Amino acid sequence: MPPIHPLVRDLYKRAITLGPDYPLGLPYVRKVWKGALTNDRFKGFHGDEDPVGFVREGGEWNEKAIRLAVARGRYFLREMVGVIKLKKYREMKKRYGQE
Repeated sequence: MPPIHPLVRDLYKRAITLGPDYPLGLPYVRKVWKGALTNDRFKGFHGDEDPVGFVREGGEWNEKAIRLAVARGRYFLREMVGVIKLKKYREMKKRYGQE
């Protein structure tokens, strides 16, 4: 299997950094993101090790496919931040809410 692209590694690190504040916790975030990176459905139809055209023939990276996937991952990171902010807002409202 080819090594992880630096953009993908950075995306995973950002997700792990947000994990402790996520409502379901760091173990859940780690399991879901690691599963997304190693999911069998991203492999080719014949079970080869080329995930959805990320690696071209000759072992070169397919930058366009990787950048599209990273952009989608960054969207999910923004969604995670929104869920974290909503969780904090609800806690503050419960703690100091109007009576």
